[in-house]
Amino acid sequence: MNYSFYKKQVELLLLILPYIFKEKCFALHGGTAINLFQYNLPRLSIDIDLTYLLINDRETALKSINEALFSIKINITKALRGIIVQHNDKELKLNISTKQANVKVEVNPIKRGCFLNPVSKILCVKAQEEFDSFFDVQMVEIGHLFGGKICAALDRQHPRDLFDIHNMLKTENFSEVIKTGFLFYLVSSNRPIVEMLFPHLKDQHNAFENQFIGMTEELFTYNDFESTRSSLIKIIHNSLNEKDKDFLMQLESGEPNWDIYNFQNFPAIKWKLQNIEVLRDKNPSKHRKLIDKLKLQLENI
Repeated sequence: MNYSFYKKQVELLLLILPYIFKEKCFALHGGTAINLFQYNLPRLSIDIDLTYLLINDRETALKSINEALFSIKINITKALRGIIVQHNDKELKLNISTKQANVKVEVNPIKRGCFLNPVSKILCVKAQEEFDSFFDVQMVEIGHLFGGKICAALDRQHPRDLFDIHNMLKTENFSEVIKTGFLFYLVSSNRPIVEMLFPHLKDQHNAFENQFIGMTEELFTYNDFESTRSSLIKIIHNSLNEKDKDFLMQLESGEPNWDIYNFQNFPAIKWKLQNIEVLRDKNPSKHRKLIDKLKLQLENI
């Protein structure tokens, strides 16, 4: 894909974003938040990832999310001609398209709520000028923004994510708030902690060629991708103190100390602990191996 192809997606994305943020229960996160609002358009981003801000029971949350998505669909359809909006209520998604472009809007049903209040961000200057647009959005705070992106980069190891991390490492310190955000999403993940902290490194040449090239005019080679990934893993390992390691070991054991990190009320954390308890009860040997592996790896950093 080339830059002009992705620009058409961004044009549609910027057209619909103001209608999305009439719904105050959402905050923007992910690549669009980073590249179009936090930074000055280092790359194009073509998806809209939303965090549902309220912490309520699952049934109430799903109903509220779908009502908000349906309202967005109605508002866009009424206001903008030639745009088709499809609402998938089972997956909490909107697929918004024209003849030239397509944008996905997604809400994660598990990772609901934020431990930091969202912020208001204005569209970056370069995007204002390049796309003749100006508005603000409600966005997750920097701890959530980069904490979530770091976990995505470790999990998927997609070139888009590592490009975003590349820019984060140039402009941000790995601050306590970013580390806390990272730990929040680490223990919200459905993957074992040890697999996230010590990932198997993937060959992403195909994704780099077919799903990244054309999204930026900045120089970012496959070697840059690999070096950024290595740097990120090293920085994370160096940042973990004994308190952090104790917290992760206790949580993987199913008995976290919430005095260290006060995450216990969030749905994704509760879901993680339920899964750990099921594994511990049904397959204690596998659970023990995960704990022992994590302990050994943490002792070696």
